[in-house]
Amino acid sequence: MSNPVAHFKDQEAPNLIWAIHACAKNNDERAKELIYKRMYGYVTTVVCRYIKNSYDVEEMVNETFIKGFKAIHSFSYSEKDEDKVEKFFFGWIGRIAVNLSIDHLRSRKHFQANDDLVEEELRLVSVLPSDELEVHDILKLLDQLPPIQKTIFNLYEVEGFSHEEISTKLNIPESTSRTYLTRGKQKLRLLYKQLMEINK
Repeated sequence: MSNPVAHFKDQEAPNLIWAIHACAKNNDERAKELIYKRMYGYVTTVVCRYIKNSYDVEEMVNETFIKGFKAIHSFSYSEKDEDKVEKFFFGWIGRIAVNLSIDHLRSRKHFQANDDLVEEELRLVSVLPSDELEVHDILKLLDQLPPIQKTIFNLYEVEGFSHEEISTKLNIPESTSRTYLTRGKQKLRLLYKQLMEINK
């Protein structure tokens, strides 16, 4: 594995790769500012997938950058993938944001079951995809899930974590992770169907 300190020389035109190198090597303030501005929107989007309260979102975004800057010297990648450094760095920062968001939810005891629909009712729901559904509609639907279902859905479907990894992160059995993912998907189908009926 390689470290950006060893493989990138200072460049005349600052960019994200330069900033990663300068921040890791010299704790450069200009590099931190560039990284913050470039990635603020992305980190905010990641955090908002888990947390609703705007104050808490801002706090978690700032915590993500603080932790990221402290650990940036540990960011590494394979030499053969130097052309993908930016992509890997976004993923690296994203994982920090996800972990902090989950820690925050756990500390606030948001992972309690609040299923308000019986499984039999959920199983009866079937829907057809619609091109009319926009991204903001999908996010609104996700926000209506109980916190634990929303978190597991995001971790599994969006972030790509396995049920084994989710069970470790949330300190729950794998079977519970699978159950909540299934229930979350079923409830999303019901909410989706209701939204389509409203928009008719």
